[in-house]
Amino acid sequence: MALRFIIPSCAALALVFTSGACGSDGAQGDDDDDDDDNTVDGGGEPDGPPTDWEPDIDAERNTWTWLPVAGTQCMDGSPTGIGVNLAEASRDVLIVMEGGGACFNTFTCNGVAHQNGFDDGDLASMVSDQGSKGVFARDDQDNPFRNYHLIFVPYCTGDIFAGANPDGFGGRTQVGYTNVTAILDVLVPAFAGARRVVLSGVSAGGFGAMYNYHRTQVAFGDIPVTLLDDSGPPLSDTYTTPCMQQTLRTLWNLEATLPADCTECTQVDGGGLGNMAAFAADAHPDRRLGLVTSTRDGVIRLFLGQGYPSCPATGFPMPEADFAAGVAEFRDVTLADHENFRVFSIDSGLHTWLFENPVGSTSSGGVKLTDWIRALLAGNGEWTSVAP
Repeated sequence: MALRFIIPSCAALALVFTSGACGSDGAQGDDDDDDDDNTVDGGGEPDGPPTDWEPDIDAERNTWTWLPVAGTQCMDGSPTGIGVNLAEASRDVLIVMEGGGACFNTFTCNGVAHQNGFDDGDLASMVSDQGSKGVFARDDQDNPFRNYHLIFVPYCTGDIFAGANPDGFGGRTQVGYTNVTAILDVLVPAFAGARRVVLSGVSAGGFGAMYNYHRTQVAFGDIPVTLLDDSGPPLSDTYTTPCMQQTLRTLWNLEATLPADCTECTQVDGGGLGNMAAFAADAHPDRRLGLVTSTRDGVIRLFLGQGYPSCPATGFPMPEADFAAGVAEFRDVTLADHENFRVFSIDSGLHTWLFENPVGSTSSGGVKLTDWIRALLAGNGEWTSVAP
């Protein structure tokens, strides 16, 4: 089945964060490279199993299959699972975490995605043209992931896949981090012979991919895991205020899910969550981590406005200039000493770039997004941050 992706600003999050839109204002790509299933787009080739290796999952090829995962729960307490779309012959895996808002007060929880759970019926109901777009487009020669095994992780906990609280906001079950544990318990043995894994996500799922990157790489061991975060920028305490972070820590029980070795992730004033990016880059210096973000993202600015410039929320989005400064700080200052983490920043107020539009349709600073992703996947050679 084809999969319809919930893009936060165009679907579920539109009910919560009303500014911004999904899309691309870049130029359509014209790269016609046609790599075979076992060629790395962009360069280097990590060690891997023979081409006749098969993942240990019972699912049809090139179609979406629902796989229930024991031990997972949505915010209403119902069980959930993952969607799987296996390629014909590949050693590469793309894990995509869905977006759909964040639930930590009455305003944000009103429109968060999948409040009534997510099951096989929900996957079936999302069969639409989304399955032929973005990173899921197998017929797009400019899509670096067209030959990958695809794993879709639905978002139904409202906690950016970071929570471990069975009694979250309003009594909701917010155990996204616990769900990821159960999902990794399924995926790691199923893809034990994979050559590479890319952990990606959109918006709330982008934040979730960043939050869960370290543990995912640890779980997969010697198999390299690459991070591709779409529109989940881990900005510093200046922009993601400590008072707001403290609210999230308490409601989602983040102290139970933060990496124990990330001492800078917890500050006395409640801040420090943005330090997880540098921690992950330092913990895995031979891996590459990437963020794609607009410099004026209307959706994330409204999210950050829940605590900016101070708490309680003013009800207004963070000013464009302030958000742009936060992105620039992360790109040029926070990552200055971390050559394995780079940012592709786009001068736009739009939200999300990889899951509705052709990957090659976006450019910034004279660089095509698809070429930047290929360099990310290569794992070696020149790869730099891109500014408008």
